[in-house]
Amino acid sequence: MKKLYVVWFKSKGDVEDKIRGVSLNWKRAEQMALNLELHLRSQGESVEVGVKSYLDGSISLTDPAGCNYRWSKTEFEVVTCTNIEH
Repeated sequence: MKKLYVVWFKSKGDVEDKIRGVSLNWKRAEQMALNLELHLRSQGESVEVGVKSYLDGSISLTDPAGCNYRWSKTEFEVVTCTNIEH
């Protein structure tokens, strides 16, 4: 089974995540979430963004969220470049 990475956001006061995109690649999904945050903040919205993972073709009957893992922007991988040639 393939994993699907779902981009979500929450505005202040929201109870549930709002889904705005899907990717087959987790790094791309994280970048999509950051782009979504930039766009929504430019529109004056204060939001939290993140990514959830799901398995393709599976349904969770016990967990309403149904996802395998959920992470927010604060948990995204931070990449630093130390060997940059000028």
